[in-house]
Amino acid sequence: MGLLSAHESIVWNEFQRGMSTSQIAEASRDPAWLRDRGVISESEAREALKRVKTLEKDIERAESTAERRRAERALERVQREWAWSPAYVSRVLNRARKKIERALRDHATSHRLDIESVLDYKGLLIGFDYQANAQVYIVFTKRLGIIVWYKHDSYAGRPCSECPKEAECRKTLDTIIEEYNLSLRDDERDLPMTEQSIAVFHKLAAKQVPRYKRKEAE
Repeated sequence: MGLLSAHESIVWNEFQRGMSTSQIAEASRDPAWLRDRGVISESEAREALKRVKTLEKDIERAESTAERRRAERALERVQREWAWSPAYVSRVLNRARKKIERALRDHATSHRLDIESVLDYKGLLIGFDYQANAQVYIVFTKRLGIIVWYKHDSYAGRPCSECPKEAECRKTLDTIIEEYNLSLRDDERDLPMTEQSIAVFHKLAAKQVPRYKRKEAE
């Protein structure tokens, strides 16, 4: 079983892809959105969509403002049967980030790291290992779980292409880039993974989370 519940996983994923909690709540008013994320079944979504389309037609056919408002209120009541409220989405996100922060701190403790910062909304902990004399990045991913990455310049003085962990490192960085919706420049994509990893972690640390741009987006 993963660290996050089904709803926590959905909200965390959409949040990292740029949706604010209120935007996620608005998206959940669409049964197809919930069906595609496994929240409701195909038959439940089909029945809900049928009810929504009927009420939307009533709104279009309304001959007066009063009739239109009644139909709109009916549609809102129906959508509230399955839609998530902004408050609920915020609670789910908070639960997810607290679980993630706890897991990041536990890994830092087990690796005897000095914690420099914890960016819980970004699933990232930055620490330092004095024994290894290296910066350490601990990242939460849904696909691979918690990742502990020690900053390093080479594999025993040899390039990445000679490292037996090359494929594993490539998969790790690609997972972080995908799950956190990060973009690399062409010159950054051409870097050896030892250098590219630092660009990835710096971008994750500097990433603007949706809650800070909610007013602009909405």
